[in-house]
Amino acid sequence: MSRAVSGTTGPAGGPRHIAAGRPVPGSVHSVSVSIPDVASVIGYESHDPATLSRINWGYPRFRPHPYVARVAELAAREDPGGERGGAWLPVRTARAARAAAAYAGLPPGAVRDLTLGGHSLPGVRLPAGGPEAERARAYIMHTGGHLSSRQAEDVLWDAGLIDARQPEETADESPARAVAAALAEAYGVPGPEHVALRNSGMNAVTAAVEAVTEIQRDSGRRRWLQLGWIFFDTMRLFEKKVVDAEHTTVPDPYDLAEVARVAAAHAGGLAGIVAEIPSNPGLSVPDLPALREIADRAGCALVIDATIATPHNVDVVPYADVVCESLTKYATGSADVLMGAVVVPPGSRFAGDLLTVLPHHGDEPYRRDAARVAARVRGYAERMARVNANALALAECLDRHPDVVRDTGWALDGRSAANYRKVARDSGGPGGLLMVDLKVPLEQVYDRLAVAKGPSFGAEFTMASPQVFIAHYDLLTTARGRAALRERGLHRDMLRVSVGTEPPELIVEAFERALRPV
Repeated sequence: MSRAVSGTTGPAGGPRHIAAGRPVPGSVHSVSVSIPDVASVIGYESHDPATLSRINWGYPRFRPHPYVARVAELAAREDPGGERGGAWLPVRTARAARAAAAYAGLPPGAVRDLTLGGHSLPGVRLPAGGPEAERARAYIMHTGGHLSSRQAEDVLWDAGLIDARQPEETADESPARAVAAALAEAYGVPGPEHVALRNSGMNAVTAAVEAVTEIQRDSGRRRWLQLGWIFFDTMRLFEKKVVDAEHTTVPDPYDLAEVARVAAAHAGGLAGIVAEIPSNPGLSVPDLPALREIADRAGCALVIDATIATPHNVDVVPYADVVCESLTKYATGSADVLMGAVVVPPGSRFAGDLLTVLPHHGDEPYRRDAARVAARVRGYAERMARVNANALALAECLDRHPDVVRDTGWALDGRSAANYRKVARDSGGPGGLLMVDLKVPLEQVYDRLAVAKGPSFGAEFTMASPQVFIAHYDLLTTARGRAALRERGLHRDMLRVSVGTEPPELIVEAFERALRPV
């Protein structure tokens, strides 16, 4: 693993260019990779062999970590009952293996439990050929039940197959409880028993949606209302029937009349409403108090993903039945660990059932991942204070370039600000994510911008992402797809910026340089 870099800042602590293919931030457990120009982005998303030969890293849910891939190869050789030519899909838990096999239509015998390097390792034996292997992999990708890179590292280390493990700061004394306690305090719930940690942010969302669906099914409620254009893997839970439920989408998150109409039309069969604050990628902020009233009238649950806003900026507990957060993002800030959390507000009428049902959904994180998050979550509040201040400074910078920037979507934009302030904490801020709508081709800004560039957000260093390419490349490649994006206010020349904690003048300088006329 010699591709690591020392960091993402230049000599003066400011952002800098990072060579294509370098893991970001540089740890062997990095969750991002440098894709520094639009041509490389297109090659990466279109699976161009030449590009992939340079950029062989990626977000761990979408591209298997090198350690995980190595463990999979080792397991395929060691599995005594394996089909010749078949592959092995290592996963976090036996529950994830059973669920992936069932989703793929594989027999129970495909679920395996091997011992490698002294570690019990659950997985799915995939057949050679046919659609089952791809379906099993898709299930794990969409639900975040993958094998952790740290667990894979331990397997390889204990098997004597790697020379060292990644040195890093951890908090090893009851790390899961320490993380849960920190989040309980941040959200304002009674204690860590109201926080369930999961293997990734998507694993937390999946667990929450599945738990609510199970609770509501006995009442004949099997339909979900998806508010707006939200994170694509959350949409996939319904579109690909990962969760056994029907769904309806209200495209405009600000159209409360339409939300109320759809909720009333399905009131007897509505299990829940799922929304984000702000939404990803459009960064729209819905009216949570109004959604709470609509959910109460319909008798359904309200599930809120608060990853982007964070509990240090908003208080959503009074309005939500379930709150989800990807701890990979701001809670950790180091961009080197995947983990998620499900928070159960005590005032929810579903709280008792959720606390009983949630343990049966999703996958608990690996202990070393929890230890890493436990060390990092200590700085969550201070990190967000700096991110908030820097976001305000960058927003002012973007406003100074009307010839290049058409608009900036964020929590405080024209349509979102009033809704955001309804749930904002007195001590909170806007969060660190901005979607910059450019008047010029994306290449003109993105290729010149001297910050970390690639997938993910929420790091303590500033990151930029061509998010429409990364999340919806398939839509960009067809006229119909591009039209669908435009209907939702999205197009190719949009730049998502995740503001870090660097000195604000250095962030602004990097953007001033990139936004100057060519």
